[in-house]
This record gives sequence, structure tokens and C-alpha cells, in this order.
Amino acid sequence: MIAWFIAAILVLILELFVGTIYLLVVSAALFGAGISAWLFDSISISIITAAALSAVGIWWAHGWIKKHRRSPVDESARNDLDIGQTVQINRHLHGNLYEVHYRGTVWQAQADNGADHAAGQTAVITGKNGNILLIHLHSSSN
Repeated sequence: MIAWFIAAILVLILELFVGTIYLLVVSAALFGAGISAWLFDSISISIITAAALSAVGIWWAHGWIKKHRRSPVDESARNDLDIGQTVQINRHLHGNLYEVHYRGTVWQAQADNGADHAAGQTAVITGKNGNILLIHLHSSSN
């Protein structure tokens, strides 16, 4: 009986180093097997309990991860420190393209709200397309 709890603790410690939810599920299943060993004093019931709890838990965890996973574009935008930063507009090039000053250098930027803005106004970075910044221009009243 105590072996199930020791195994659950060891798998939990391993999970802390690896960082997957699946090992957490297996650890919980081994803990459940330890409880069933304590209640029924049967190795067969404990093994069945561990297997069933692992299968159900891994199936549930896989579905939860699949449901809550972000797209690669959303994930890269979430980790991009440039998004949300303010840029200074140097000049309007043509169409919705601008030349902006950001991080000590000049960049090309594409506005998602293509209003004509004079030099000196600001915009916010909303994304990137290669080396072109995608920006949202502030209204002229700002």
C-alpha cells in the first residue's frame, strides 16, 4: 500500500522537473491506487484503479489542452515584447505605409487604420509582418 503513495510522490517530483500535466495525472492515479489498496487490500483492484484513473485523466487532460491551446500566431504575439509599444511617426510613405522611429532606428510600418497622419504623431504596435511593423494610428485628437 505504501509503495503506491511513494510512487505517486516520485512521479509528482518528476513532474515538477519536466512540467507536463500528464505526469500530474499519473501521480494522481497512483495516489488513487494507494487509496484503493488501503480500502480493499487487493493488488488487482489497485492496478485496475491506477490504469482506469490514468486513462480517464490523460483523456481529459488532452481534451482540455486541445481546447485551450492558442494558435502559433497568437502565442508568438503574446510573447512579443514589441506589441503594445508606442512608435513615433516620421513620415507617410504611401497608402497605409509609414516610416516610424522605434528603438533608436527607423522602421517601415503598415497602419491598420489608414488615416493620413502628420509626422510627429504616435501609433501603437499591434503586430509584425516580417520586418514591417503593424501599427494602429492614434486619432489626431490625442
